Amino acid sequence: MAVQPQLIDDEFESRGEGSLDSRNRLPLTKVVEALRAKFGDLSELRFTIYQNKAGQVLLSPATSVPLHEAWLLKNPTALVSVRRGLGQAAAGELVDRGSFAQYADDELDE
Repeated sequence: MAVQPQLIDDEFESRGEGSLDSRNRLPLTKVVEALRAKFGDLSELRFTIYQNKAGQVLLSPATSVPLHEAWLLKNPTALVSVRRGLGQAAAGELVDRGSFAQYADDELDE
C-alpha cells in the first residue's frame, strides 16, 4: 500500500544540485540551513522519505514523538480539544480557579 505524503505547500524552491559521493550520500546543506533559519534548533531533526513511481523524492522534515504523547495524535477528539484550549489560552480566555496547593500532598489514585 502506497503512503501519500501530506503536502502542506506545493510551491517548491530549488536549493541547488548535488551529486552522490563515494558512499552514496547526498549533501543537504542548503536545505538544512533553510530549515534552521525557519525553525531554529534541529537537534531532533529527521526526514520522512517518499518516492513516487517516476523516481522523484520528497523529504518531509519530522521529529519523533515520545510514545507516551503519541496517543494524542491518534485521538482526533482529544487533539481538537487541546488545540481549542491552546487557542483560548492564547486569546486570554482564562478562568482563575485559585490555588490547588491544598491538594499537593494528596495520595494519587493509580
